[in-house]
Amino acid sequence: MTNGTLLHTLRHPRSGANHSEPSDKNELVAKIRTQLASVKPETARALGGVFLFNIIKEQSVYSWTLDLNKVMVYEGEPDDDPDTTFTLNEHTFKQLVLGREAARTVLQAGRCSVTGGHHEGHET
Repeated sequence: MTNGTLLHTLRHPRSGANHSEPSDKNELVAKIRTQLASVKPETARALGGVFLFNIIKEQSVYSWTLDLNKVMVYEGEPDDDPDTTFTLNEHTFKQLVLGREAARTVLQAGRCSVTGGHHEGHET
């Protein structure tokens, strides 16, 4: 499974129910947490890595971490350096989480900065 495939899985939960749209950062992170719970833990650990997302909202920045080694999502930065850091604005983050835009499109348009390079050769 590539990073892009995992992000696709996280964006598209298996439930066919029409969920209400998250309106704030806590709801977005909760949605990701719920979607991560639908992925087999051994699949997440096989991909592995710690991914930090720095989200720009107006004049401030908030962060959340996707830790596939521990199969968890939490607000804030990881204790150790992340494998990959993504920096993007809140609107773009929301579009990705809701599956309205593909990660590849966001990256190619330059709307997301990426540092690090966890698992070179895999899509983001």
